[in-house]
Parts: sequence; structure tokens; C-alpha cells
Amino acid sequence: MLNHCRRILAAVEEAEEAMLDRHNQPQGRLRINAAPSFMQFVIVPVIGEFRARYPGITLELDTHDRFIDLLEQRVDLAIRIGKLEDSSLHARRLGHSPLRLLASPAYFERNGAPQSIDDLQEHSLLGFSQLDHLNRWPLCRADGQPLHITPTLAASSGSTLIELAMAGEGIVCLADFMTITPRRNGTLVDVLPDCIEMQTQAVNAVYYRQTTLSQRTRLFMEFLAEQLPGKYLIA
Repeated sequence: MLNHCRRILAAVEEAEEAMLDRHNQPQGRLRINAAPSFMQFVIVPVIGEFRARYPGITLELDTHDRFIDLLEQRVDLAIRIGKLEDSSLHARRLGHSPLRLLASPAYFERNGAPQSIDDLQEHSLLGFSQLDHLNRWPLCRADGQPLHITPTLAASSGSTLIELAMAGEGIVCLADFMTITPRRNGTLVDVLPDCIEMQTQAVNAVYYRQTTLSQRTRLFMEFLAEQLPGKYLIA
């Protein structure tokens, strides 16, 4: 039944596509899904240029921390961070985002800066309350195992964690795409940079494999591939 409903939705989308793009002018609704932090720190800053290029496309920006069914939610394109598990999706790699540990100068003034990985157990560690795999930090313990922290203060979103870190509440591990501005202006500074093991999160634009790729979806995907590498992501 679910597959039948998906085929119906795909057929409706194709019919709409044929009507809206009949003169090769990109127009119509384009619904984009991404994690709240990626939408806030990456998509929103570049969306104005896309709208200026393609004023006929009506954008809907949808955010969700957990993966959703693209067809059921009528999402045209989703941005997925990390390992892809869903084989029904087609993906285009947009780049990678390194992970690093950060804290505010005010936090260091009150608590000092850790000098070793073992020192972290004496500090306030900011982590995720629901996505526990994101609490694995790019550090190795003395026994060679990756460091999986138990947060002293936890939040459900990266957007909240970055605000807590800038407020001096502790040390956080976040992807670079979220922290470009506070790192540049010194609001957040690196913690244990010499101990970090280079780890990156893959960033992919994904769409349902059996869906015909619309012109407006393709244009947005190409726009992201043009805008993000070098500015928000590494190749």
C-alpha cells in the first residue's frame, strides 16, 4: 500500500512538473528539508541569491532533526548529514564538514583550558540529548578507543548547543559549517587542536530514486554544489 501511494504521489508531481515547466521557465513549489542547524547556518545565508536567479520558484524550507520519508512529506530535495542508510534515495555529494572542539574565552577565564584529553572529565561538556552518536568526539582515549562523552549539559539541537557554548557554558563539538562566524570573530576558540583526529561529516543532497528530477530541484541542487564548497564545506 505504501509503495502504491508513493507511485501516486510521484505521478502527481510529474504532472505538475509538466504543466509548470512547459515553457522551460523554472517555476512552482520547491520544498527543501534539512536539519535545523544546516538550514540556519548554510541554506538561509545563500537563499537570497537563489531567489534572485529564479523568482518563479516558490520555496518551502522544512526542518527536522530526524530523517523523514520524502514522498510522504512531499519533499523535493533533502540535505542529509552523515552516513546514508536509505537505499531508496539517490544522493549527490555536496562536500564534507570537519568536526572540532570549541569553547568561549569566557569559559576558559573561569575554568582554565584543558591540556589533555583526560582533563576533559573535569570540564563542562555540551552534547546532544537525542542524537547520541553525535556525542562521539574526534579524540582517542589512552586505550585507543574513540571518546564518547556523557554531556554535562545536553540539548536536542546544534543551534542550541552553539548558543550555550558562546554563552560560556562549556566545551562543544560541532561541525565547521555551524561555527564559521564565531570562530572568525573569536567568540569561540579551538580546544585541544593538536589532539583532534581529522573527522568529517558527509553532506549530501538526496531525493527519492524513483522520482523524476524536476528542473527546479536540479537547479537548486546545482546551486548548492556551486555555493557551498570552499565557503561552508570542503571537497
